[in-house]
Amino acid sequence: MRQNQRMQQDAEGFAHIRLNTEPRSSSTLYNNRTGSSDRRCNKWFTISIYIILAITGQSIARLLENFYYLHKVNKHRKNNGIWTQSLLQFIGFPILIFPFLFLCFIKQNRRLPYTFIQRSNKYLAIFYFALGIMMAIQAASSSQSKFELPFSVFTPVYATQILFTVLTSVVYKKIKFCRWTVISLVFAILAGALTFSSSFAGGPNKHERKYDSGIAYAFTACVFFSGLLVEVHNLFDDVIPDRDDPTYRKLGVFVLRLKMLIFSSFVATVVTVPFVFISGEHQDLKRVMDGFSKGKAAYVKTMVGQAVAWQIYWVGIVGLVCVVSSVFSNVISVCTWPLVSVLVLLFHYGDNQYDVFNGITIGFAALSVASYIYMIHKQDSDGDEATS
Repeated sequence: MRQNQRMQQDAEGFAHIRLNTEPRSSSTLYNNRTGSSDRRCNKWFTISIYIILAITGQSIARLLENFYYLHKVNKHRKNNGIWTQSLLQFIGFPILIFPFLFLCFIKQNRRLPYTFIQRSNKYLAIFYFALGIMMAIQAASSSQSKFELPFSVFTPVYATQILFTVLTSVVYKKIKFCRWTVISLVFAILAGALTFSSSFAGGPNKHERKYDSGIAYAFTACVFFSGLLVEVHNLFDDVIPDRDDPTYRKLGVFVLRLKMLIFSSFVATVVTVPFVFISGEHQDLKRVMDGFSKGKAAYVKTMVGQAVAWQIYWVGIVGLVCVVSSVFSNVISVCTWPLVSVLVLLFHYGDNQYDVFNGITIGFAALSVASYIYMIHKQDSDGDEATS
């Protein structure tokens, strides 16, 4: 009797094992592949949108900045609008409030998990404040450096921000190197450094150049910009739920990014505005507007356009940090410089003339972006093969 029961149990266990070891059906494999393909298409569509926003925003902002100094009277006065130009990089944040409120309204029935609420209350307020301080210091340092260094020196020094971003990412273990990563970084640095053939309408005369302090300001801007990108990467990796969690995709992550930009830009604005008054630049605003060679309307449009363009840029840059990485975001930012130099030529914003370096830098920028994109594609393909 006991022997019969044991034989029956063994037979049931064997059948259970056979059922569990049966291969997946073709429909299951098809659904997995279809779902993976859809996710990959959505990811590339999102990356493309953020790249367009980052390139468009920075290009318009830099063109308008160059246009401003080209038509500004008394361009080489000691008070050269450094804090005002810094302020324009984040004072346009109110335009983000409207899409933020709209998205909050349409997603009002979606609640954040308790773990996120608990952790966000602890970290986000401090993070927004620190990020705003970093934005203010980075903007002021880069602006000051451009007024003390010739553009041919500023661009090679400022291109080192990619190295600082890589080093910071390595410390936080946010990057995995492969040959395509190295190729992309090398081409990006070359593209940024070789933009020295261009010029900046607000640059200093020979007697106004200060190489020591100018280089120091440029390195300071590089360090804070790199740290800013990596800290945003840390936030979306450590504080906000995992990107692979299905719940994460339903939270309206874009709302969280807008919220971060709005509060951080508000802090940066509050920090920078007092320096506009302390430096006396507020007294020059009306004088500059009255003396603007293209008229008052053009002056207002130029300033407002810069403020809006910088917000478009920040949305794209932060989006790339969250979707890809801080390194790729910095690569896109630096690789936009050669495009801006060509656009300056096309719109005749300055005394630049086309030379061989313009074509070379555009080629290096294209190769850098293409190399990094190929690496992302290869990683996605390898991941799909591993899960199939």
